[in-house]
Amino acid sequence: MNWFDRLLGEPVATLPGLVEPGRFCWAGKSGVTINGHTLLRQDILVPDGSDRCLLDEALHGFVPSNALLSPQAELFASALESLDAEFSRQATLRSPLMPAEVINEQSHLLPFEVSLLDVISKGHLHQVSLRPRLDLHYEDEVTDVARAKRMAKGALVHLASHSECWQRQTLSGVIPRKVLARFSEDDYNTYENRVYARLLDRIERHLWRRIATLEQIQGTLSKALEFYGADGLDHRLAIAICALWGQTFSNQEMTSEASHLLGETLRQLKAASKAIAGLKQTGLYPLVPRSAQASGGLHLTNILSHDAHYRHVAVLWEELRKVQGRAGKPPQERLQQNRQLASAYSRYAGLMLRHALAPYLDGKDEAQWAGRILSLRSSGLEWELVSSIMGTDAKVLLTVVPWFSFTERPDHTPGLPQRVIAWPALGQVNNEAALEAGWIALSPFDLYGVERFGHLVDAILWQPLLQAYGTPITKVPGTVMRGAGGAMSALSLETGSAQMVLREVLSEKHLAQLQQALTAANAGQQAEALGLRQQELVALQACPVCGSSVRLVFQQPAGFKANCGDCATERYLRHQTSQWVYEQKLNAEIDFRKVGRRATHIQGPRRP
Repeated sequence: MNWFDRLLGEPVATLPGLVEPGRFCWAGKSGVTINGHTLLRQDILVPDGSDRCLLDEALHGFVPSNALLSPQAELFASALESLDAEFSRQATLRSPLMPAEVINEQSHLLPFEVSLLDVISKGHLHQVSLRPRLDLHYEDEVTDVARAKRMAKGALVHLASHSECWQRQTLSGVIPRKVLARFSEDDYNTYENRVYARLLDRIERHLWRRIATLEQIQGTLSKALEFYGADGLDHRLAIAICALWGQTFSNQEMTSEASHLLGETLRQLKAASKAIAGLKQTGLYPLVPRSAQASGGLHLTNILSHDAHYRHVAVLWEELRKVQGRAGKPPQERLQQNRQLASAYSRYAGLMLRHALAPYLDGKDEAQWAGRILSLRSSGLEWELVSSIMGTDAKVLLTVVPWFSFTERPDHTPGLPQRVIAWPALGQVNNEAALEAGWIALSPFDLYGVERFGHLVDAILWQPLLQAYGTPITKVPGTVMRGAGGAMSALSLETGSAQMVLREVLSEKHLAQLQQALTAANAGQQAEALGLRQQELVALQACPVCGSSVRLVFQQPAGFKANCGDCATERYLRHQTSQWVYEQKLNAEIDFRKVGRRATHIQGPRRP
């Protein structure tokens, strides 16, 4: 077993023919060489800029990314690198949303785009299209006399030696039927015109990518503006998201200004794209064969250097080459860059989890809650939420696997319920639910990101508390049972079976008396169980929305009702035939899009 499948969480002996980037990690003792240039040792398998995946002598291929999402993918990587750089410099938690510096950088026209708009406005490209420089192409052809306009060199010699071209012969000479004529055609396939045609292709691709990138940012800004005074959303959700967005742009006015600047840039680029599309439909462009390329460095001919219009073609070519220069990295650098992006995405997942766990860990990596020690730790590229109770081994409650890939989501479902795959989900984010079948969106474009992960960790952490509610403490000494009368409202005593159930929070006085009595009766384990139940009830008693203390009203057989008078949160724990169900509503609302993590539905198997 030399490979480890990160999505399934299990080792595999061989790889499939097509490999998803970032899914597999080398786990063998000796290394393996990818595409003949880099040795992998306990490394993640990512592409080096091509779809080819040659591992020693075994040939595989990488699943290609969706080409239509490539602009958003580049923006995603840029935002990820910016967040990762800020994360390493800041001690406090920064916002996991789109960084302002990325938005500001993308919102301004690039120097090439400024030059392009200037050239288009002055009509230089249109003049090249309407009045191109061309060559004359001469071709000799035997044709009817009526079609010949100019005799080719050697036409008389040809006529004398080809009697089949004679009409008839007379005493004075030959009357020709066909002659060797010279025809001339306009040749548009010159080097300068090839540069012009291929420049239009490159400009069109550049503008398509830029417009798609700016539309993605504009969509994020528009969604952020909707949260300022939005109708239909709970004000706590709007405040929470606006607080995170406020670390990117401090107020609504700054967001509006950024949106306005972005809209103006987008308008100019769309106008330029429309002009380029028009140039490709008429004039010179259709006359230059699509197969005619102008690759390599630009050769500055006299026309490209000195012509009043063609020289602007050369300037645009060079400026666009500088913009696209990053794509020419060697495979080793591309492989290293993809590794770094996978690591940055893992750290980004940790940032998102710290925000989601703030009610429990307060921005730290470890804290006490509900009688447990909760800790967030990294394991390679994965993140684990661990819980430990005094005297027991630590238990991994949740494993988040950050998968940095822009391929289609595999059809399989993660094998373990506590193993969740976090992925960019470009174009597939669903705000109707927090997660879907073990997959959760993790993206700086997603304004619901913290709410999404908060909904996940809330369900994971609350489940053992809800499962334990109403669980009896067994083998309680009779002397303790008889002395527990002062706390009868919070305790349910079953003298015959020597059990007691803690239904509500005990006062500090009664808790200390009961624990002391249990310890004195050599029931230390029961005393610890009582203390754990007390701390669990304290956690359950706190309203998860506003933090107010709410009385748990016991309901048979082992459920409760808790309605918060401050924020109108309703919580119910009900037991059914084979399972228990916990419902939490905010103002009778359960829609994730409207209330976020403040409403939830959790269920589990009923204890025997």
